Amino acid sequence: MKINLFLYVIGFFVLLSCGEKNGQETSFEKFQINNSDQYLTLPAGVIENEVTTYEEGFTQHFIYENNSYVILLRGGNAELATPNGSKPERFSREEKINGFHLMYGNVTTERKLEFDQAFDQMKENGLERK
Repeated sequence: MKINLFLYVIGFFVLLSCGEKNGQETSFEKFQINNSDQYLTLPAGVIENEVTTYEEGFTQHFIYENNSYVILLRGGNAELATPNGSKPERFSREEKINGFHLMYGNVTTERKLEFDQAFDQMKENGLERK
C-alpha cells in the first residue's frame, strides 16, 4: 500500500513537471514608434528596426533573425500589402490600432502564438505612452 501511494505521488509530480511548456518562454519588448511617445509591444528578438519617412508619413520595419517581420504604417497614400500564402507554414496578420496600420508576416508556426498575443494585447489595450 505504501509503495502504491509513493508511486502515485511520484507520478503526480512527474506529470506536473511535464506541463505544456515547449522550452520557450514568451517574452516581449517595447519599441518606440518613430520619434513619438508611443510604444509597440512586440515579441523579443528584433535584429533590425528601420524607419523610412515619406512626404505624408512613415513606415517602420522590425525584422527578426528568421525573416519574420512587423511593419507599422502611419500616413496617407500608402497601403500595406498582405503577403500571399505561398508558404503554408508562414503566417501574416493585419490590424489597425490607434491610427496605425500594423502587419506581421513570414511568421513561423512556432512563433505565431507570440505574435498573436502581442497584437491582441495592443488591440485590446491600445499602444503604450511614455
